[in-house]
Amino acid sequence: MVKAVSKSKAIKYLDQAEEFLESSRENMALSRFNVSAFNAIQAMINANDALTIYYLERRGSADHGEALDLHLDVTRKINDGSQRERLKQCLSIRNNAGYMGDAISRANAEKALRSAVIFIEWVKRYLK
Repeated sequence: MVKAVSKSKAIKYLDQAEEFLESSRENMALSRFNVSAFNAIQAMINANDALTIYYLERRGSADHGEALDLHLDVTRKINDGSQRERLKQCLSIRNNAGYMGDAISRANAEKALRSAVIFIEWVKRYLK
């Protein structure tokens, strides 16, 4: 179910994204790849929530499909869908690792971390 959230809360979600990103970096340095990737992707989810809250005053709450649908709604508004596939791929990694018990390789953890950095910087450009 999509939740209504005041636009004023968008920055809170972006701040949380930054916290998860920092945790991802710290865990990568400790070779804790599952936690690093999971936190990197959580950072992306929080950044995406910030984006959808800012533009739509809504965020997904039931599943990642809602988050992707809302992301698409925003990208139509801002005319920039360049990060949709990145978000979709990382959510798939998270599902496999977080819910299916798959271990995340160093390469996939590094990819998730790089993706999170790029995604968060992209979101920041659109939050005024």
